[in-house]
Amino acid sequence: MTHDHSIAERVRDLFASTGRFRPCAIFDERLDCIRVVARDSSVTEIRIDNRLTVLEDNHPRYGRKYVGFTIKGARHFCHEQGVSLAAPIRLADILDRLVAASPEPAVGIAVNAIAKPLVEEWRIERVDLSHNGVSLQAA
Repeated sequence: MTHDHSIAERVRDLFASTGRFRPCAIFDERLDCIRVVARDSSVTEIRIDNRLTVLEDNHPRYGRKYVGFTIKGARHFCHEQGVSLAAPIRLADILDRLVAASPEPAVGIAVNAIAKPLVEEWRIERVDLSHNGVSLQAA
């Protein structure tokens, strides 16, 4: 079983009882990345910088062009920033730190116009970086 396949299996198992997709934040320990997905759709990944990638819907509906984002090197970045990983961390805090740490104006634009609105709208507040984990939207 490939690593990508195991992530897909975990997500499928999580939603098997409801039969429907729910927006979520997934931490992949092996890749050290957080992936936030607000809608189940085909996407194109647009790299903003070496840490942040936004997910653009290939078939946008309801005027929503972006449906998620990925933060690469998430655990490493948190260690650099002195963020404790003992408990789930707020996505808004990580996003604020990404903007503060990046010299690229595009990061601030992507975080403030895409990532933060998705996190707020879908109430995907925290993610657990202590191990492979999935955080679902609030009920």
